[in-house]
Amino acid sequence: MSDYKNNAMTAPRPADEECETIFEAVKKEVLDEIHRLNREDDRHGLHEMDKLKRISAYKPVLYATEDVAFGRNYFAKIHLGDEKYVHARAHKSNTGDIEFYSLWTEPDCAVWDKDTPLKYFID
Repeated sequence: MSDYKNNAMTAPRPADEECETIFEAVKKEVLDEIHRLNREDDRHGLHEMDKLKRISAYKPVLYATEDVAFGRNYFAKIHLGDEKYVHARAHKSNTGDIEFYSLWTEPDCAVWDKDTPLKYFID
């Protein structure tokens, strides 16, 4: 099983048609997760998502892949407007099914800037 130190994630590369297809397929789930995190922030008074005043874009800019036993994991840096980004993970099975997996979050951050590198995450 992959982890932070032992994984087969490729180096990040500019988003292309493959990446756009994968993350367009899970766009609703990505946006739903952003809104869920926003509600949790409000409930707990964290206000992390306040960095993201509104979502004015949804454009993958970088991605990396990891081939796994049952398909391929995709990691993407997605631009949401106003120089704000989220890092999302999706999985495409060997049968072609595409599923949203998670957003990269840390206790004090879920919205990243342009310079935050795309890296392996499990969340």
